[in-house]
Amino acid sequence: MQSQLKELGSLLKQARKTRGLTQTDVGAAVKYMQPVISRFEKGLARIPAVVLEGLIDTLEVAPSTAATMRRLNDFSQVDHLGTDARLKATPRWFRDVVAAEREATAVLSWTGERISGQLQCESYMLEQFNAHGLVDVDDAVSERLDRGELLTRYPERAYDFLLSESALLRLVRARTVNPYVALDQIKHLLGLTEKHPWIGIRVVPFGTGLYVPPDLTIFKFAGDRGNFSYGETSNGIQRSNCATFQTDLSAWESLSSVALTAQESRDLLDQAKHGLATTRMPTVTGTIERLR
Repeated sequence: MQSQLKELGSLLKQARKTRGLTQTDVGAAVKYMQPVISRFEKGLARIPAVVLEGLIDTLEVAPSTAATMRRLNDFSQVDHLGTDARLKATPRWFRDVVAAEREATAVLSWTGERISGQLQCESYMLEQFNAHGLVDVDDAVSERLDRGELLTRYPERAYDFLLSESALLRLVRARTVNPYVALDQIKHLLGLTEKHPWIGIRVVPFGTGLYVPPDLTIFKFAGDRGNFSYGETSNGIQRSNCATFQTDLSAWESLSSVALTAQESRDLLDQAKHGLATTRMPTVTGTIERLR
């Protein structure tokens, strides 16, 4: 897989130089920041099929070379996360979750104070790892990006992410997050819902009166066999049993019932994007009040 990615990256770099474009130019065309394009060209990150098509169009790649690029990219996607041996950075206690993500027909997620790992863009991942003093993070970033790409690869599946208003405020106002990184993350969230209608991202406003865990993820499988939920703790994950699964599902459904609609949530994210892009921190709570 690594050799295929490196060959694909080399072809992309050659096509970019032939067109006389910089990595920043190419990134702007496909809505990615320059560091992500650099990782593509170095063969350090897999490329979602829809992004590859955007690169091919931007670089005006010849049909024969484009076909080679698609073939290399398809080969690199095959069974990438099939075994524990391929997960170098993912903790062993989290590998069952990664395996479940690959097979689940529906993923229902709630995060009360943070952006779910599957929804993070690369620049935001790097910022979070850096904040924890981690330096050698190539494997960790690649494996988290792989998890995120699952969302765009299976339109027949259902993905519904609920974010608290608090998580959104922390993103756009936290002094520890570079405003440009926050803007990239907001654009990423918007892009996921605009390009992939089967991915739901909705905001749960303050004042719901509901008491639920800060993090909750529910996996459903074909035939409802093996459904389970889990929450992250300081000691790893706490996985549900048959009884607690129904409690977790009811809690998620209660949150879903008070969340903003998909369009209201997109409007809110767009407001945050505009505020960051104009260097003014957006008043997210005020926007929610106007949406009600």
